[in-house]
Parts: sequence; structure tokens; C-alpha cells
Amino acid sequence: MQCDICLRSSSSHLPFHCASCARNAIYEQRTLLAQTLLDSEAAGKAVESSIAVGPSGQSKASIKVLESSPAWALNQAIAEESASVRRTEGIMSNVDALRKETERTRSDIAKKNASNLKRRSDLKAAALAAQCEAEALESVKRGVERMERRWDMLHTRTMESRVFLCREAAQLYGLQQRIRKKAGSVRDIYMIGGVPIPDLRDLNNASPAHVTTSNTNLAHLLHLVSHYLGIRLPAEITLSHQDYPLPTIFPPASSYTSREVPFPGSTSSHSSNNSPSASRIATQRLLPRPRPLYLDRKLSLLHKEDPAAYSSFVEGITYLAWNIAWVCKTQGMHIGNNSWEDICPIGKNLWRLLVLPQPRQPNQSPSPAPIPRNISRNSSHAKFAMSLTPTQTRPYSPAEPEPQSARLGHLSHGTAHSFLESAEGTARLQSWRLQDSQRLIEHVRMMLSHERAGADWEILEDKEWEEEGADADANGKDGEGVSNAQEERGKGTNLWPRILSRGGS
Repeated sequence: MQCDICLRSSSSHLPFHCASCARNAIYEQRTLLAQTLLDSEAAGKAVESSIAVGPSGQSKASIKVLESSPAWALNQAIAEESASVRRTEGIMSNVDALRKETERTRSDIAKKNASNLKRRSDLKAAALAAQCEAEALESVKRGVERMERRWDMLHTRTMESRVFLCREAAQLYGLQQRIRKKAGSVRDIYMIGGVPIPDLRDLNNASPAHVTTSNTNLAHLLHLVSHYLGIRLPAEITLSHQDYPLPTIFPPASSYTSREVPFPGSTSSHSSNNSPSASRIATQRLLPRPRPLYLDRKLSLLHKEDPAAYSSFVEGITYLAWNIAWVCKTQGMHIGNNSWEDICPIGKNLWRLLVLPQPRQPNQSPSPAPIPRNISRNSSHAKFAMSLTPTQTRPYSPAEPEPQSARLGHLSHGTAHSFLESAEGTARLQSWRLQDSQRLIEHVRMMLSHERAGADWEILEDKEWEEEGADADANGKDGEGVSNAQEERGKGTNLWPRILSRGGS
């Protein structure tokens, strides 16, 4: 066929020059490809129709093949058998795995059951032990509470016994209060052993014999009270004993050194007479120096003649007053407003601590001092407490702080219950501003020196008054003045002060 474009025949072996020649050249191959595709489609349809499944579950073509070919049936059976074997082997392997897993699970369950059983038994044992422990703890708590109640009851009885012993000692020493009226004013005087207890502010006019006697009795009484209360005084008191005629007191820094100290002004009995005097003096210098509590002359005269002895005595009596104030503070008694003058009334502080009865209500009749419950009213302490009538004691006014005598004997150094060095005792002394004894000594010394600087005093006895009266009678009118003075003197005390001029007379 000739090309319309290039006018060449289709059998020409020349190269193509146009698309029409190329299309004509591949037309036969395209036709063959189309025929092949149609044959393939027909074969596919035939295969599909041959393997199509009928209503009985099998394809008609396969039934025909099986019926027509026994080999195919044999092969089919062998294939099905091998497939069944494989499925069986898989199932058996799964069964073995499941059996092993089941055994392992059963073993775990058995172990857990055993563990749970053991834990249940342990829990029961622990619960029983906890119950027994709780019962034992409760028993111990009841025992502790019972012992604490007994301890508190014993401490209460101990406090009552301490109060009774202290008040008995105060009764035996004759510690009492007397009210003295003079010139329309009322003044409280505190006595011990029939001797007035001097106030630190009145030491310049005090009698040496009265001071020595009262300080001796006060030292003995305070030593007994501290022994009964089981407390250790901050300043140690040494009572009179062999080769030690009068009591003395040590500063707090030198107290309780467990060393035997000779009486002031004497030599130690342990020092040998054959030892050199220099060694004896050196030994005595190493010993602590006690402060005396006695006077052999008037305080003003002692200040002029022996300043060292005067300073020692002022320190000693200040330490004694400080000891009494310290005991009052530790036993819960309010003695003032933290002023140095609070320690000056020695007799008042000690009387309020040991003798003062419980304060009564405004509408309540006067009642005697409290008597411990375990003390009979027929005892000497009860009689002494009931004998304190309102004429001998003056109840405190509402402006004065209420004394806390019920706390007497509560804190102590001698018992673990209510120990004085515990937090309670420390808190009680923490707010007390009179713990510096040296400052108190300086205040007392300054007060006494200021009083002496204001005026010089001379005490006239009865004989001197008689001599003055005789001289005044000889001079006429002067005798009348002296006689009037003697009449006024007869109403009061037998000691009268006379102011001397600065030049002396």
C-alpha cells in the first residue's frame, strides 16, 4: 500500500519519512497484540467459570476434574492430609504451651496461696503481739500514772511535813511579830528568841548584843529550814561548834569547798606549832575568808576603828539577808518589786515565809495559821498556830501582794520531784533581779554610809540621862527640860539618840 504522504510502498526497505509510514509499519503487530489479549481474556473467563462454586460448596469444574482424574483426587487428599497434620502439630504445640503456662500459673497460684497463708499467720501473730503490747503498754501507763499519783501524794505529804517542821522550828526559836504603837503610828517589830531582829536600814542604831544574838538565832533557824526543805543556800552558813564560838557566812564563790576554815581571828588547829610562821600565814591566805555575823561594838564605832571588820560584817549580814530572800523566792513567796530594799527587812521576810497564816477573805472571820491535814489539833504546832490572834498578827491589805505560802516546800534540791534546778525552778529565779550579791552589798554599804554622813549619833544610857538630869537640876531651868525629857523617855525605850555637832562634844 502506497503512503499518501510520501508516496512510498509499505514494502520498501528505506527509512521512514512520515508518521503514516511508521503507523502502517506497526499495524500488524498491534493487530496480533489485540488478538492475544482477546484470547487471554477468553481463557480467564473460562478459568473463572471453571472454578466458580456451586450451591453444594464445590465448583462444577473441580467436580468434573475429580471425577475425571483419580490422580488429582489422590493429590488433593494428600494435600488435605498434610494440611491437617500441620494444623494438628500447631494445635498440639499450642496445647503444650498452654499446658506449660497452666502449670506455671498453678505453681504461681500455689506459691501465692502459701505466701498469703504465711502472711495471714504473720498478720495474726503481729495483731496478737500488738494487742499484747498495747495491753502491756496500757498496764505500764496505768502503773506509771499510779506511781505518779503516789509520787505526787508522797510529795504532798513531804511538803506538809516540811511546812510543819519549818513552822515548829520557827515556834521553837520564838519567831513572832509584834505591833508597837508610838506617837500615833503603828510599827511592826519582828522578834526571835525575845530579841528584835534588826533591819539592814537600821544597823547604825542597833545594839551590838541584839545584832549578835538575833543573827546567831537567824543563822541556826535558816540552817534548819534549809535542811528541812532540802535546799542548798547560795551563801554557806557555818554554825558555832568546837573552837568556833559564833556563826559565820561565806560568799557564794567560796561556799561548799569542803575545807575546814578556822574562826576569824584564830589560827587553824591543823597547823603545826613547829611549822614556820611564814608557811602558816601562806596556808591561811589560801583558805576562804568567812564573814562574821556578830558585833562587839557599835557599827559606827567599828567603822571608825576597824574598817576591814566593818566591811566584813556588812558583807556577812547582807549575805544572810540575801539567803533569806533567796529562800523566799524559791518557795514561791513574793517579797517585793525586785528592789535591793526588799532584802532589808530580814525578820519580816522570814516571818512571812514561816509563820504568816493564809490570807483570809474580807467577810471571813480571823482564822489561825493553816494546820497540815495529818497533824492533830492537839499538837504543839496546832496550838501555836491557833494562838496567833489578830492582836499579834496584822493581815495584809489588798494593796499588798498575796503571799504564796502554800508553795512552801514544793521545790527542793533533795528530791527528783520538783527539783529546784529543773525548768520550773530556773524559770522562777529567772525573773528575780537580786541575784547579784555584790551589787546588794554595795547598796547596803552606800545606804549605811549616807546615813552616817547625815548626822553623827550617840546613844545615851539610863545612867547618862541621870547624870544629865543632875547637871540640869543644878542649873535651874535646864533641869525642867531634862525632867520633861525623862518623862517622855519613860514612855518609850530606854535608849535615846543625841545629835552631836560636827566639831564634836
